[in-house]
Amino acid sequence: MISDKVYEQRILQEIKGLNHDDIEKFLRMIHFMKKEILNYSDKNAENANIMAYAGMLSDLNDEEADLFKHITKRRHLFEGREIKL
Repeated sequence: MISDKVYEQRILQEIKGLNHDDIEKFLRMIHFMKKEILNYSDKNAENANIMAYAGMLSDLNDEEADLFKHITKRRHLFEGREIKL
C-alpha cells in the first residue's frame, strides 16, 4: 500500500515546473473534482444551501407537498450505502 507521503510527493512532482497560471488551473481542477466527482463538500455549506430554500416549501400545492414528503422519507434509506464490486 502506498503511503500518503508518497502520494503527496507524486502530486508535487507533477506540478513542479508549472507556471503560476497553470498551477491555478490545476488547483481549480482539484477543487472541482473533490466537489463534483468525489462528492467531498463542506457540511456547513451544504446545510446553508438547504436553508436557502426553506421558505419555498410554503408555496407548494398539496400534490407537490406530498411528493416532497415522500422523497424526503425515502432518502435516508439510501444514505451510507456503498457499492461492492
